[in-house]
Amino acid sequence: PFEDALRLHEAGGVCVLEDKWPSPPRRRAPLRREMWYHGRMSRRDAENLLGRDGDFLVRDSATNPGQYVLTGMQCGLPKHLLLVDPEGV
Repeated sequence: PFEDALRLHEAGGVCVLEDKWPSPPRRRAPLRREMWYHGRMSRRDAENLLGRDGDFLVRDSATNPGQYVLTGMQCGLPKHLLLVDPEGV
């Protein structure tokens, strides 16, 4: 999961998913209801919430308004990945 995404990112790869999944629901649950979503916070604050390898959270980017960051722990080190929607949505 997180490790696979990180390896792909570090290799400079792009993951293209086949469109075999059903369309997402038209109404989305608010992110704030998800236990992995933490809203706006700094990199340092996010890192302090991660305790062991495999822990992760999603937060609002402090430097890129309107963007989200996936922060995860791998091999005892925090990693931050900016989540980019290829459709610009």
